[in-house]
Amino acid sequence: MQKSQVSAMNSSLELGRIMGIPVRLHWTIIFIVLFIAWSFASVHQETGGIVYGLGGIEPVALRWIASLIFSLALFACVALHELGHSYIAKKSGVKIRSITLYFFGGVAAMEEIPRNPRLELKMAFAGPGVSGVLGFVLLFLGLQARAFAGSGSPLTIMLSDLGLMNLMLMAFNLLPAFPMDGGRLLRAWFAFRMPYVKATRKASDIGKIFATLMFLVGLSTLNFMLLFVAFFVYVGASEEEKATEISVSLEGIRVKDIMSAKVQVVVPEMSLEELKEMMFREKHRGYPVMSGGALQGIVTLTDLQNVPEAERAGTPVGSVMARKLYLIGPQEEASTAMKMMNELQIRRLPVIDEDQLVGIVSREDLVRAIELCSELEH
Repeated sequence: MQKSQVSAMNSSLELGRIMGIPVRLHWTIIFIVLFIAWSFASVHQETGGIVYGLGGIEPVALRWIASLIFSLALFACVALHELGHSYIAKKSGVKIRSITLYFFGGVAAMEEIPRNPRLELKMAFAGPGVSGVLGFVLLFLGLQARAFAGSGSPLTIMLSDLGLMNLMLMAFNLLPAFPMDGGRLLRAWFAFRMPYVKATRKASDIGKIFATLMFLVGLSTLNFMLLFVAFFVYVGASEEEKATEISVSLEGIRVKDIMSAKVQVVVPEMSLEELKEMMFREKHRGYPVMSGGALQGIVTLTDLQNVPEAERAGTPVGSVMARKLYLIGPQEEASTAMKMMNELQIRRLPVIDEDQLVGIVSREDLVRAIELCSELEH
């Protein structure tokens, strides 16, 4: 699955890099790997000459080792699915921030999903395409293993079942439930015929219908995994629709068009008590901290609140301000500022031009711009 924006995930472990892309493992995957290994070791069922599960393998130690290997191999296939998306994206100039494996699958975090329907078709189909190729190749290898070692050997079972699971992964991802791969294919198909925002809205509505159906099926069968996927699809469709509308509404708007040019600044020596009075007076929640004409940091209401009231009179701004600065230029797109704020979880960005502070753009500025653009469209 592709995702256009994600924040940094401190709960993920970086396994390494493939094609220069960081591949991360979310801690929740440990539980699902063990659960799949346990499930696979507990089941033994033969259908159409294919054995599902290693429940009939002896000795027990071999059964559990093979089941754990199967579970890890399955998530390796999920990673390859995401690499399929990423390969086409990178080849087309789209930056991939990371690939993260969760307990429900993988997510390739892209800087932005391109609005080229033809490219989105290629990117969306690449993941299921990789899963399909893997499925048929593994099934073929399973048939070869069956001819040499028999249908009940651990290798035959693992190869055949991995093949089936990859084909199921392909089929599931091709469901037209936006923002899954099939939903992105549907959005791209709509985008050939209508404006991008309208195409996203239609694909999102269909995705929500599928999510509702999955939820009802999951509720009637007490399938908690299906319930979670339904929730994920519904929320994902809503968020992607909203993000697309915001991005499109901010098109052509530069940071300089919406920033506050008259910036009220403070000095590092100002006490927090004075800062509190200034915040009440000026009605701003954050201020750049300047010293000698140079930007030193940012101080916000949160920084103030972290200090007990009794200590504020003797505590200077410079001791609590954030020194790590995230800056933006006046010529940058307003949508870039929105992405930075969302990803970094901050509310304002100093605007720097030729090493000089020329303004500040806040989340409120962006929201106001979005509201005005929406009014103009209507």
